[in-house]
Amino acid sequence: MVLKYFGFCMLLSFELAILPSVAQDIVSDLLVSSSDENRALEVKAEEFWDSFLSAAHDTHIEEHMGLYTDVERMLAELPQQNTYVHEALADALAHLKSADAQVLAQATQSSELAVDRLAAGPAAPVSGWFSSAGKDFFARALRRFVDGGRYSEELLEQVSLRQAEILPLLRGTAAATGSVLSNCRLASKRSFDLLKYDVYNKGVPKTPEPAKVIAYRLVDAAGETRHHFTSFITQAAQSIAHDFQGRHDGAAATLARSTFLGAEASTTEPGPQPVQRPSLSSQLLSVV
Repeated sequence: MVLKYFGFCMLLSFELAILPSVAQDIVSDLLVSSSDENRALEVKAEEFWDSFLSAAHDTHIEEHMGLYTDVERMLAELPQQNTYVHEALADALAHLKSADAQVLAQATQSSELAVDRLAAGPAAPVSGWFSSAGKDFFARALRRFVDGGRYSEELLEQVSLRQAEILPLLRGTAAATGSVLSNCRLASKRSFDLLKYDVYNKGVPKTPEPAKVIAYRLVDAAGETRHHFTSFITQAAQSIAHDFQGRHDGAAATLARSTFLGAEASTTEPGPQPVQRPSLSSQLLSVV
């Protein structure tokens, strides 16, 4: 082992002295600079938190707020004889509002956490390995070549830290799961109760067609809320698993993948410009 190490050092010294341009290419292939390692850690953090940030949006809350207004208008305009329809419509609206408020609260919490962590960057920067030349340069080079050195340690620590930071959010999501799914189910059920009422009950007042249209919209809205909530849980699980599985990825591989994905994204046609939306916090206040 000593002879192999000595031979490695001698070969590298010869190339640095005789063939500087070629030797630089070889060293750059074997070694990754500290700035590249820092960037690789940033990429890992961005991939993780960006997934939670994207999953927090598209809650359909703006459309649902318009639906709330339409339902409340319909409740005020229903004839007095449509007592059952009024009750079913009011129940469906209350359950949808409750589910939306919980989903929006979870989305707001995850969005704020992701924004904070993205702004803060990686928890601990990697210290410079080659800030100064020294007699142990080759020992450090060999260690990094074999096991990734300090970068591997930092990456493992940051993966563990991200798991710990996301845990309270996941606990809150788990605690709200039963209530959200129950409210979505009841919003749909009460809407279908309204739709079936004058079909399966003889001698009752006919349900106005506008009320049936509203009921179908409530069913769709409850499905959207349920889908968003369950999709967030799925996305969270996938992001955590992907982050954990990549805990041994090298810095060079991470940067190469990030560059490839960035180039691939730049070749796709740009979609329509996003509409400016109010913040999740302001939407939450509007719902509750």
